[in-house]
Amino acid sequence: MINLFERDTEDSRLLLTSLRQAGYDHPTVFLEETGYLPQGVTSPYAFFLAQAGAKLAGKPLFFNQVPVPAYWEIKGSLSQAEVANHNQRVATISYDQTRGQERLVAKVAWQDANGKVRLVDYYNQYGWCFKHSYYDETGRELRATYQTDQGVEVISEDKLTQTISLTYHKQQYFFKNLVDFTSFFLKEAGYKLDQIWYNSLSTPMFVATRLGVTGADILFWQEGKRDEVPGNMDYLLHSNPQRPTRICVTDKEAYAGFADLFSPADQDSLAYIGYLYNYRRENQARKQALIMTNSDQIAHLQELVEQLPNLTFHIAALTEMSPKLMAFAAYDNVKLYPNVNPKQVSQLWQLADYYLDINYQDEILRATKQAFLNQMLILGFNETSHTNKFGLAENRFPVAAYQDLIAKLDQLLAHDEEVSKEVCLQKQAAEQTSVAHYHEVLG
Repeated sequence: MINLFERDTEDSRLLLTSLRQAGYDHPTVFLEETGYLPQGVTSPYAFFLAQAGAKLAGKPLFFNQVPVPAYWEIKGSLSQAEVANHNQRVATISYDQTRGQERLVAKVAWQDANGKVRLVDYYNQYGWCFKHSYYDETGRELRATYQTDQGVEVISEDKLTQTISLTYHKQQYFFKNLVDFTSFFLKEAGYKLDQIWYNSLSTPMFVATRLGVTGADILFWQEGKRDEVPGNMDYLLHSNPQRPTRICVTDKEAYAGFADLFSPADQDSLAYIGYLYNYRRENQARKQALIMTNSDQIAHLQELVEQLPNLTFHIAALTEMSPKLMAFAAYDNVKLYPNVNPKQVSQLWQLADYYLDINYQDEILRATKQAFLNQMLILGFNETSHTNKFGLAENRFPVAAYQDLIAKLDQLLAHDEEVSKEVCLQKQAAEQTSVAHYHEVLG
């Protein structure tokens, strides 16, 4: 039995965490190699690199450890870094997003004289470059190669034809696509393939159904409601006798939609599964709110601060704050944290019981998920919401109706008992379920 997940996404990690929490700790394979896969997870690329002698050990690179020519400069902030040659930027360094604020190198995008990215070097958690991706002047990826820590090329992917070549045990192998490459990997790795649990109707499904091995599988549907049964799902239900497949849906609304679409004969193949979460603390209904931001564009911050004097606003940024935002230090109920450090962030997650998702621009530090796991009550605006997964729909308001948000907060501040009720509803909306339910559904 194995898990075969297509990409290293938040949803894939959430499903993996849920399965492990329920006691299903069988091998897990991600078809995408990011260099920073979850602990205990492998990929076809990591397997064949290890077979070629790559040492999967070591420490990730800090941003200023990227190899560059003499006299070139690396300048970094908490959000990203850049490589400069005589004040001209030649590369952008992106950090791994799974380990907080550690500024660990995930990839380096090298630019040509016109500022076009032509080469991206990918680094892993062991501190060495395992992948090169090459691009043409239009931004189209042409080829990707995977190498060992000694620079020996092991895998080459032609992104235009989708073909893959592999050097393995001193022989050359050629595959017409990722499906054939993955199938070869699964057999060479020696996994037991009687059950394959996957979360995509794309490559993982094609691999499972084309292995030529009998078994029984599970498709975890992590997408939303559909107006009709997807063609590949219909194939699994009706044209897949070698590997009968059950459909486990993580979203209640999507499950109800499929229940209406499935014929009575197919109903036994459908189940609702939900997620399991590892919460870090309880909400204490303290009058402390947190905002994580990467800009001074925070919707109706002044009105909120002035009309909610009993609520303390903690505003944190990874970088320096603009004069516009720093001016809020004049308010007694505002505390600012420019260039916030990891220790301060940890303290803020423990301190605040409200999270206000009201900043424009990108989200930092996966803030809404962290707020949810700390059982903070999440409120905000439709226009600034960074995800709808972890908050209640009724706690998101139009920016133009900001007074409704103020009124809701005012009501919660006056009735502490309402906060715990809404946190419970928030968890239900995030599809929280139980270990017992997982065992009932999965066996």
